[in-house]
Amino acid sequence: MHLDTTTLLLLSAVLGALLGAIWLGLSLHRHRTTGLGEWGTALLCLALGTMLLGARGALPDLLSIDIGNLVILLGGGFCWRGARRFDGRTAPAWIVLLPGLLWLAAMRMPAREFVEYRVVVASVLSGLPMLAIAWEFWRGRPEGLACRMLLSGGFALHGGLTLLRIPVMLLQADWTRTSVLPDNVWVQIILLESILHGVGTSFALLALFRERGERQLLEATAASRDAAQQASAAKSRFLAWMSHEMRTPLNGVLGLSQVLSENRSLQPSAQEQVAVIAQAGQHLLALVNDVLDLALVEAGRLTLQEAPVPLGVLRENTLALVRPEAARKGIRLRTDIAPDLPANVRGDGRRLQQILLNLLANAVKFTPRGGEVCLSMQCWPDGSLRLAVTDTGPGISATQRALLFRDFTRLPGAAREAAQEGYGLGLAISAALVQAMQGTLGVDAGPEGRGSRFWVHLSLPHAPAEATGAAAPAAAPVRDVLVVDDVAVNRMVVQALLQSGGHVVRQAASGEAALALLAERGAELVLMDLQMPGMDGVETARRIRKQEAQEPGLPRTIIIALTGELSEEAQEACRAAGMDGCLAKPVSRANLYAVLRGMPAPDPSAPAAGATPAKPVHSCPPAPPQPPRSEPAAAKPAQPA
Repeated sequence: MHLDTTTLLLLSAVLGALLGAIWLGLSLHRHRTTGLGEWGTALLCLALGTMLLGARGALPDLLSIDIGNLVILLGGGFCWRGARRFDGRTAPAWIVLLPGLLWLAAMRMPAREFVEYRVVVASVLSGLPMLAIAWEFWRGRPEGLACRMLLSGGFALHGGLTLLRIPVMLLQADWTRTSVLPDNVWVQIILLESILHGVGTSFALLALFRERGERQLLEATAASRDAAQQASAAKSRFLAWMSHEMRTPLNGVLGLSQVLSENRSLQPSAQEQVAVIAQAGQHLLALVNDVLDLALVEAGRLTLQEAPVPLGVLRENTLALVRPEAARKGIRLRTDIAPDLPANVRGDGRRLQQILLNLLANAVKFTPRGGEVCLSMQCWPDGSLRLAVTDTGPGISATQRALLFRDFTRLPGAAREAAQEGYGLGLAISAALVQAMQGTLGVDAGPEGRGSRFWVHLSLPHAPAEATGAAAPAAAPVRDVLVVDDVAVNRMVVQALLQSGGHVVRQAASGEAALALLAERGAELVLMDLQMPGMDGVETARRIRKQEAQEPGLPRTIIIALTGELSEEAQEACRAAGMDGCLAKPVSRANLYAVLRGMPAPDPSAPAAGATPAKPVHSCPPAPPQPPRSEPAAAKPAQPA
């Protein structure tokens, strides 16, 4: 079967133009993938050059021979450049132009009139770049090996067939002076192979580019995940540092305010000033707790406690915290309690009070003077609990409701007095806590479209009523306590709180000093700061336990950590060092005396640390609870109710 050479050239040109346009389109769509544009340009050059060759006789020889072969050689140079750029290697532009420039120089020779001369020169200048391209794919990255082998083999075959034309031409006895397009079986075989090579190469390249894109996407996803994890770890470290650094000075402010509040020799004006200091300290402590709570929720590390929660006590305690502010503004506080409401539910009482306090404080904050705030508690038919806080404030438009429950967000248009207070955390934390309890928090317009109604829907199981009439806790016996802290204010606060109860208190400013004091005389209780220069609290506790193990006759010392960081890592380190519990800074009198009351009675014959210790006074998780926040603004969100 005889195939027309001109027809094959035109078919190859059309196919090359189509593939080149596709590759250029892909390069515009995937501009970050290198090599696509070069492949598109190469195919278009090959298509144009092939079309010029096919127009031999219809066009001047300068266009059909000189320019046609020049454009084809430029296409081969762009193929080589695309192969190198795809693997991230440099590709100098002069190498792309070199075969074409050599071709133009060869066409200035007298031998250009011989078709055999032109075939030999064109075969050398086009065959060698094909072998170079095959080598680039062969030595490329270890990815898409099957496609690379196919590409390398295809270009090697194409280059080899092109170079085989050289000995065929050289073995001819007589060279022909003509510009007519060669039309023989060898030329037709090369043209057919070129067409198949172009199609196969395009599919193999497409598969290789796709695999490269998928790998880059996976790498980008992994990098984003690693960056997110690093950011989360950095955030956790920052919050731990902030917790410690802020709780340490707050320990001095709140601790000394507790001591001064019991000093009856102070003038009434001074007592009021002390109360203001304590109130401001509680406000700042509430902010620190809010930020840390939000971080725990976002990290999925919030632990909810399960215990009976008396709803009546929860209601009254929470209302007591907002009554002073409501009275100042002349706001009426009203309750609507369903008769079938259970007396107790099982849940986290502290978190429930935090949610309810945020909603009530929010309502009181944005309700104008003389308004009304109503707290309702209902039990739905399925046994779930529904809490609602309704106010007669300015209300919230439907568009503004989309901004609620976001971190550090204040609604535009809020009253000036209210907008100057709060940090936009209360509702965000409440929403996160409700979600952690697998409940729902929402907001609607109030009755008759006036004010707002914030509601919480929780599925909490009912719990039996706890026994009442429990005896008041007995006073703690006098104890010998050693306070270890590198901050003098912290030592002074704890000493003042304990000495007011008649306890014997000694101080140590470092771990080394604590070990020296214990070597002179033991202590029943050691209150140990964790972060100290030199020997930190964990290492000090470890050495105390080691000393007790070496001297079985020593009574076991209770060691409680005093720390501004109650992360899981810190608590685990405390347990591993042999500590008996943790107390969060700032330290309150109630928490300190709870530790003293929980200590076992003195027993000189108690085993040393090598034996199994008695039940811990306070396990590290959880620390003794902080007292309720007495300042409503501390829990207030910055959104109007």
